[in-house]
Amino acid sequence: MEIVALDPSVRVRGERAVVVAHSQTGLERGLEHREGVVLHTAEGDYYAAQVGGIDFDIDDTIYTFDIGARLPEDLALERVEGLDPAVHDLSLHEIVDLLGELSKDQAG
Repeated sequence: MEIVALDPSVRVRGERAVVVAHSQTGLERGLEHREGVVLHTAEGDYYAAQVGGIDFDIDDTIYTFDIGARLPEDLALERVEGLDPAVHDLSLHEIVDLLGELSKDQAG
């Protein structure tokens, strides 16, 4: 899983999805459809997200990230390192993801 550092112009809080050009991510590799990522905003917030769409223009690849739950830094870093059931509380991560889904359902 990758951390995608977002440009200060990208607003995530309160959004269900954001559109970001690959050139704005600082990633060394392209992302795959439905790949899970952690978005890191310029304000220092972390969000669980999934690549919901990939489009291409002449100069760049454009990702649409479906926004999940806001994450505390420790949970965000655990996800990026890889969740190990022997070390991490997987049920806590599942609960956070469910809360993120519920908040999206209520916002829609």
